[in-house]
Order: sequence, then structure tokens, then C-alpha cells
Amino acid sequence: MGQLSQCLLLALVALTQADLDISQEDAVNYMKPWRPQEAGVSEEIFRVNADIAMKTRHMPYKKQVSKEMFLSYVLPYAHFHEPRDDWRPKMYETMLPFVKGKQTLQDAAEALFPAWGNAFGKQLKFKGNMTPQMMAPLTQTLTNGYASCTGMAIFLADCMRSVGIPARIVGVAEWNRPEKGNHNWVEIWMGDHWNFVDAVPSGDLVAWNQTWFVEQAKKQTSVPSQHAIMAPLWSSKAHQEYNMSWRVPSSFVPAIDVTAYYAGPLIAASPTSWNYMPASFTIVILVLLTLGGAGCAWKVNKDRSQGWQTMS
Repeated sequence: MGQLSQCLLLALVALTQADLDISQEDAVNYMKPWRPQEAGVSEEIFRVNADIAMKTRHMPYKKQVSKEMFLSYVLPYAHFHEPRDDWRPKMYETMLPFVKGKQTLQDAAEALFPAWGNAFGKQLKFKGNMTPQMMAPLTQTLTNGYASCTGMAIFLADCMRSVGIPARIVGVAEWNRPEKGNHNWVEIWMGDHWNFVDAVPSGDLVAWNQTWFVEQAKKQTSVPSQHAIMAPLWSSKAHQEYNMSWRVPSSFVPAIDVTAYYAGPLIAASPTSWNYMPASFTIVILVLLTLGGAGCAWKVNKDRSQGWQTMS
């Protein structure tokens, strides 16, 4: 049984590694059907984006990023309708020194705080009511040095994605309260769950899941949809729509509803964590559990048999 277990563990490693392997063509072919049908992204920029994203597959923490997580939350070059910047080359070059040698996603993500707000030659500042004027990360937010919550969330999420850390923007079109209001922030993948943070370039170290809107987020509901907490997503799993309420008239991008994650105490693994477990990993785990149970039963029966022989 020991040799069988070793073989199964080797198979687990091999299958999991195979799930992580992604070619450039995989990346390009994934984006083509899911990217927004907008003008302004040349074929060259499209390819460069994929090329640089693929470089992050050599990071030590790539083992915590499944193929699906990479395609959904690292590879995409946009979140909403923000003007399309070729942000990935500059952000990759600037952010890379901060994450070199980091072994886990959490260590890598935390290394980007407080650097992300001042590593590009100026200190970025939060300035309210700047959406949609300031959304493009380089030509608008960085050039002017400020943005409000949406522009800052785009900038932070892109910094994370530039070095292979899955990140997504989440937000509400309307707070469930009399004064209403909207907000966007960032969730960052830790390998088995999402941590969230407000995208304010304060220069402080990160404090996960501790923001001014924690209690308000618990009051949000999926119905009506304007009260739902949504995350834009380029994927077949995007069955909802994110209402870009800053546009008149409102327009929408494909999204998923993550309201339930904020409804109660945050747990170590979010309800969606298992959705991003590599299929091969799940299969081998089930096999190991099954054979482990069979081995245990075999040992118990053997012990009983030996006991009966002794008693006779």
C-alpha cells in the first residue's frame, strides 16, 4: 500500500502541474471570444499582453494559480470600458522587483503594499467623483496622479495582474441605504480564498478584509440587482451583469454575483474557492480518499483475522 500511495502522490503532482501548463496560444485563444468587442486594441498590443502575462508563469507562487484563475483574473487587460492602455509592460517591469523570491501569493501581494501607489514616479492620490474621467491606469490615473475608487481599483488590480497575482474588481452600483452611493474595490486571490482591500494609495501596509464598508457590505442583497456586489469577468461563468452606473444611460459588462461572500463572517475559503480547484487535483484527491478508505478497511480486516487466528 505504501508504494501505491507514493505512485498516486506522484500522479497528483504530475496532473496538477499539467493543469497549470498554459501555452501562448491557449492565452490568445481564450481572450478572443471573451474580450469586449471594442476598438483601440491592436493585434500587437493583444499579443504583447499575452506574452508578458505568460512570463509570470515562472513565478514560484504560480503553483497556487490554476489555469482557470490565470485565464480569468491575470490575463485580461481590462475590467470595464476604461480607455485601453498598454499597461502591462510598464507595470510588469516596475512591480517585478517587489515580488522576486516570494513563494506564496499572499507574500507577493503584501509585498506590493505600500509600493503600488508611489512606485511609478509620483505619489498617487484618491480624489472623489473622478469616474469616468480617470480610469485608464497609465494615460489618465498615472499621468494626472489621481482617480476615485474605480480608477484606483483598476490601477491596483492591474498592478497585481502584471506579476501574475489573480485580482478582480468588485463593487456595488448602489448601496442598500437611503443615501445610496456606489463603490468599487479589489479582491486578491490567496490560493484558496479571496481577500479584499480598498484601493486607496495610502502608503500603508495592507490590512486584509478591514474597510469602512464591511458592515454595509453585509447588508447588500442580490435582489434587486443594483444592490448586488458584482465582479466583472471574462468567462462563460459570467451569468450576471455589472451595472456601470456612472454611465448615462447605464451600460453593463458580464459579471458574477459575489454578494453571499460578504453576507456574514468571512471564512478562510470563499464559497467559490472550489470552483477554481484544478479538475485533475479533485479527481486524484477522490481516488486517494477512496483507496485510503479501502486500505484502512483491509488493515482492519487483516487485524481481525489475525486476532481470530490467535484466539483459536
